[in-house]
Amino acid sequence: MSWLLSYWKPALIAVLCGLVVWWFSHQRYTAGYSKANAEWALKWKQRDADDATALAKRQAEARAEEQRRQGEIDAIRKQASQQLAGVQADADRARAASRGLHDRADKLARQLADRERACGAGTPGRSEAETSGAVLLADLFRRADDRAGELAREADEARARGLACEAAYGSIATTPKR
Repeated sequence: MSWLLSYWKPALIAVLCGLVVWWFSHQRYTAGYSKANAEWALKWKQRDADDATALAKRQAEARAEEQRRQGEIDAIRKQASQQLAGVQADADRARAASRGLHDRADKLARQLADRERACGAGTPGRSEAETSGAVLLADLFRRADDRAGELAREADEARARGLACEAAYGSIATTPKR
């Protein structure tokens, strides 16, 4: 202890010098740390701003692409509606022509049945069922023609809808134009 009492001033100066050096080093370290933090914060802010700009650009491109595709789909839908209207008009014209043919076939069947009745009036044992063969054929023709018209209309509609569906898929499946 006597040694401490005799050298307390140089020991105090050494401790104070050590504290000053520590304090100066600590200040330099925190200044460098703060500077590095500020630089990184600035880089992160810049990166966040770049990400936000890129996101806005991608969203705008996606909206434009969606609007382009929706416009194509609307145009395809309009064209399909026009085609279906054309198919319906064709079916109506075919139905009208078919009615004319049916009427003519009925008229011919009645004429033929009348002739058969007139020729077979004197024949004993001839039934009414035998004389209606022409009427039966005319009825069979009418039914077959009606069914063929229905099938043709359905086939035309299915084709128009299929082409519209194919065009819609094709417009969506293509890569966006940039």
